[in-house]
Amino acid sequence: MLNRKICYNQIQEDYKKGQIRTMDVSLNARIYTDLKAKIVTGIYKEDGLLPTELQLQKEYGVSRAPVRQALGRLENDGLIIRKAGKGTFVANRNSWQSAVLGGFRMELMKKSDKVVCKVIGIREIVPPSKVANLLETAPDEKVVLVERVRIMNNHPFQYLVHYVRDLSVEAVKEAGDIEDMPMFLARQGFYLYAVREEIGAVKAGKIVAAKLDLPVGAPLLHIRRSAYDALGKMYEYMTYYTETQHWKYRVQYTR
Repeated sequence: MLNRKICYNQIQEDYKKGQIRTMDVSLNARIYTDLKAKIVTGIYKEDGLLPTELQLQKEYGVSRAPVRQALGRLENDGLIIRKAGKGTFVANRNSWQSAVLGGFRMELMKKSDKVVCKVIGIREIVPPSKVANLLETAPDEKVVLVERVRIMNNHPFQYLVHYVRDLSVEAVKEAGDIEDMPMFLARQGFYLYAVREEIGAVKAGKIVAAKLDLPVGAPLLHIRRSAYDALGKMYEYMTYYTETQHWKYRVQYTR
């Protein structure tokens, strides 16, 4: 398995040698994802003061540019507030819900105290050819398959299947029932930079119907999601099915 932290150290070395010109972009993504994880998980408290730009430069061992870029992205997301002469503060959680959020995340945030997520399957597999082509894996290269279901009021409403390259089964097992996959992957060294989603309406087949306790043929929303790092490499392909009677897919754009 590839150690992604070592991979980024190698990127730094290659950049110093002039072999890579996207260093600020990759560092920006790493810092952004790490700070976001610390904010969302409460390491940096709501309304609390963030470290200064200089402190962040020292912490991450980088120049000013990627720190400022990462902070700019967090500010655009509504997660932090900059106050002239006072510093940068973690925004009130109520403002997070009005930030730019897509898909079901707004609904999940509103009902987070009622929603339970369960990991129901973890194994290494050679992915289907379509997934292998997307992840650019070698012919016999294995990836980790993670199956999850989200449940509310004892009723499963979402079935998720993740294919992740360069991840260990042990890391997933140690994490238990993963509530937030992007945050979990960030802690494993996967720094999300871009996402692509495709949405369609389908009828539940036998397998999905059984996972969601629905009749075969029930209408579902089917989403295919690809996650990319700062160098444009896809590290996760996810497909998930959602019962839409009580759950709506929303996109909010704020400028």
